[in-house]
Amino acid sequence: MKIEDWFQTLRRKAESIEEKWSDATEQERLQMADQLFHLRQVSDTVVDLWLQFEERLSNTIRHIKQLEGQLPEEQKEEQTTQAKPSPGTVSAKATFKKEASASTKDESKHGDGNTYEPMFRKGEGFYHLRMYQDAKKCFAALVNESPDWESGRLYYAYSLLFCEEPETALREFRLLSRSASSPAVVAISYNAIGCILAEEEQWLEAAQAFRASLEIKSDQIEAKYNLALCYLIDGDAREALDEIEAYLEKNEHDWEAQMLWLRAAQLLQAMDDTIELVAPESLRLPSRDLDSETLQEMASLYESVGNYHRAQICYHFLTERSPKEGWTWHGLAWNTWLIAGTKRALTLLKKAISLSPSNDDFTFSYGWMLLFDGKVEQAVAAFRSMLEKNRENRLGQSGMISAYEKMGDIQEAKRIARQFTADEQPYIRSLGFFHLGRLALVEENWRLAEQYFQRTLPHANQFREIPIYLQLCATKLGEHESPSELLQP
Repeated sequence: MKIEDWFQTLRRKAESIEEKWSDATEQERLQMADQLFHLRQVSDTVVDLWLQFEERLSNTIRHIKQLEGQLPEEQKEEQTTQAKPSPGTVSAKATFKKEASASTKDESKHGDGNTYEPMFRKGEGFYHLRMYQDAKKCFAALVNESPDWESGRLYYAYSLLFCEEPETALREFRLLSRSASSPAVVAISYNAIGCILAEEEQWLEAAQAFRASLEIKSDQIEAKYNLALCYLIDGDAREALDEIEAYLEKNEHDWEAQMLWLRAAQLLQAMDDTIELVAPESLRLPSRDLDSETLQEMASLYESVGNYHRAQICYHFLTERSPKEGWTWHGLAWNTWLIAGTKRALTLLKKAISLSPSNDDFTFSYGWMLLFDGKVEQAVAAFRSMLEKNRENRLGQSGMISAYEKMGDIQEAKRIARQFTADEQPYIRSLGFFHLGRLALVEENWRLAEQYFQRTLPHANQFREIPIYLQLCATKLGEHESPSELLQP
């Protein structure tokens, strides 16, 4: 039997016990408890055997490298104590990279390697199996017996961190950052300190720790990523872009970094709509290998910065993966429309509507595309179908405002738009002023249009056309403010 099949059999036994437990009799539960105890014994035996095998394998590989001249004698001690924390599982949202790759030699001081190495290897094995409580016990004993063994103390600090003891972990990392002889250990410790401070939302102090890590070792890639993320969360979009672009030069396939660049670009353009950004080479084409949640967020971010072709690719991958989900087809249709027009987009949009016929967003998009293709009557029919279900549907009303504008009935368009300005939601009020501003432009009432657009400024980032409209008003009124000046509150 293959080892994979053997483990699968054990997993099925555990799952079977879990499924049967709630309906089992007392006698059956006693039998299943015995089975669980036996499975635990098997697990413990496997772990012990694995640790012994890992120790023997590491020693064999190291010995053969030394015999073949690949590992000089003077590096033997360094190699045996090298810290190798494995990358942890991180989310796409706002997770800092706690663990370092430790790709360089660990020049740390340590005690008698022959005496304490079995203890180190055992703790390291537990750590890589994510059995952090057991790893913490091993490394606590190691640090107590050999306090100068920096790799052991580094693992001990990480084990504390993953056992949710951040205060104790922070104390250990600070000790290493001040006393370790290995630049790698110092840099890794500063990065971990920054992560702990960032989780407490101490952004300034966290950024200082990440910078300290990079000052010690400029190739500490986790610290570079974390510094960029810290800048972004603290609202420093330009600094975040500078750091993450440097990171992407050497880590172009890191999708978390790609997402970070997109978020920073989105924030920067929201602050100054006149800025034109060129995406790093690695962002030119999204990868089909990304998970659906990441592709969806990337598509949204691409749209927000005007990269419709890349958003279209994301949605294309999503329709392949989730062909029965209406939102994937809607996203593909909308970006196709922005790129290639109505003819190619409507077929895709009809697919979305057939999958989710009650979704007002899809119906509105259908009417909107028809309206801009000159098919006003069909567009009005789509918007009215929404209003028949809900007279106060703001999407349907927005569509009718634009339809009346197309038909030349400016007064009716104004009447509907004024209803928005009395809404309780600030964004809806701003949308009403935006509509009224556009209608004032149609009537060439430049001063009134300017006043309406000024009232949308609290939500200006929701209306990308506002700087252009304000610049037009300023020009017509004989003024010369730049769009960025006009956007100042």
